Order: sequence, then C-alpha cells, then structure tokens
Amino acid sequence: MKKENSRFHALTAGAIKTLCMAAVCLLFAMCAQKDATPDEVAKKIDAKEALTQKDYKTIIDYCGDYSKEVQKYYDIINAQPNDSTAEYTRAASDIAEQQTKYKYIDMFRQALFNIDESQLDDANRKKVSELSKYESFPLPGGAGVALEDPNVVGMIEEMPADSSAVIATGDGEAVDQQVKNK
Repeated sequence: MKKENSRFHALTAGAIKTLCMAAVCLLFAMCAQKDATPDEVAKKIDAKEALTQKDYKTIIDYCGDYSKEVQKYYDIINAQPNDSTAEYTRAASDIAEQQTKYKYIDMFRQALFNIDESQLDDANRKKVSELSKYESFPLPGGAGVALEDPNVVGMIEEMPADSSAVIATGDGEAVDQQVKNK
C-alpha cells in the first residue's frame, strides 16, 4: 500500500508541475503584446490618442501592403505616353478600386506624413526604408532622399503673411522673386 501511495504522490506531483508550467506559459502568451489591428489603430487616431511603436508598425505594414499591391498599376501608368491611353485609364481605375479595399489608407498615410522618422524605432525605420521603393508608400518626415529645389523657399501653405514679394509658380511652390511695379 505504501508503494502505491508513493507512486500516486509522485504522479500527482509531476502532474501539478506540468499544469503549473502550462499555466505560466499560457499567462506569458496572454501578456505578450500582440500587434494592433488596423481597426484598433484607426480608433486611436480618431480619438487623437498617442500612437505606440506597435501602432506605427501596423500603419507601416498596412501602407506597405497597399503600396505593393498598387505598384503594378503605377508601373503601367508610368509606361504610358500620356493619361489618355486605355491602359492608363484602366490602371487608374484599378488603383481607385484598391483604395476602397484599404479603407484606412488615407488616414494611415497622413499619420506617417505627420511623424518624423527619428520618432520611429529601429525596426520601423528599417521597414520604412525597405518600403520606400514603392511609389505610393508614404514617407515620414526626414525619410528618403531630399528632392528639394534650392530655388524653392517654401510651399504655398507655408507662405509668409506678407506675400507681396512672393509669386506662386508651379505646383504649389513659393519661389523667391521680387515683383516690380511699373
């Protein structure tokens, strides 16, 4: 009887240890932070809550998936001699269709435009760098190649209050030129 009793206690102790280890693993898995869903991030943006690095990872992944998907259409558009070809029109229509599938694309693009790249962690900066090759991927401030024209002193939205000495030319560029009255 004593032998059976000691075996029972040994089996029970082993089972208890196994159950405890399983409970610890389950608790650890439940506590590990998962990536935020696009819906969760969109709600935070709407509520004007601060975004975490995990939120930015979700935004970057979402914009990256969209950009990869529509790049084939941009390639078609860029190969056209003008915007009147049937291929151009079809590709532009396909891009518009993709935008309806990615309902948060405009919101998430704006969120990336509004953050400076230096505020992203290393993993997110690396991902931005990898995705910057796609034409429609939005770059945060300070990311990518600076394509600024040295003659442009600001964008039209940044025009000084006294704009009498500034002429707007081109696509919203404020060019520093003096206007002489005759």
